[in-house]
Amino acid sequence: MSADLEHLLEDVHHINVDVSNEGQVKDAASKVSKIVGKDGLSLLINNAAIMRHGKGIAGCSVREMKETLDTNLIGVHAMTQNFHPLLKQSAETQAHLPISCSRAAVCNLSAELGSIKGTNRNNLYTAYKISKAGLNMLTKCTAVDLIKDNIICFSVHPGWAQTSLGGPQAPLSAEAAVEDMIKIMEACTKKQNGAFLRKGMNSIMF
Repeated sequence: MSADLEHLLEDVHHINVDVSNEGQVKDAASKVSKIVGKDGLSLLINNAAIMRHGKGIAGCSVREMKETLDTNLIGVHAMTQNFHPLLKQSAETQAHLPISCSRAAVCNLSAELGSIKGTNRNNLYTAYKISKAGLNMLTKCTAVDLIKDNIICFSVHPGWAQTSLGGPQAPLSAEAAVEDMIKIMEACTKKQNGAFLRKGMNSIMF
């Protein structure tokens, strides 16, 4: 999609990156740095995720667990770590703005399935659930660490949407999910640092 938009809008830039490949992540950060220049990057949205269908502990292979964690958890850490200098740069150049997504923020797309409180419902998507629970802790740790640089970090549950991961049977269109997430990002301030949010700015239990 971003590659298509690149031909329509001059301020859209498409950069391929496999978040499980640290070399590609570093290269992407370097390319973005050249694009944004001294202004830095005001908002990093970590959206990449995979979902396998192993059921339970016995049905989830070690390979499936490793691949899922590499993308859904470790990849997010790699992206945030490598883009941190650009976010810090934005926080400094936009010092006249309140702490928010307009100044410097990291938004991690999580899932309600990553809520430990809700794990009693079924034994589906074991690796995915574990990766998202870990992502929520990573969000909290990132939030605690980066607030000193005036950067906030929060997790968002976009809802079950009609994407390549959610499937066509999902009740929420991709467009509606994006609209809900944009509203959340526009409303987030220092108060929401480390939060796990859903539509309407409602908090989800970790």
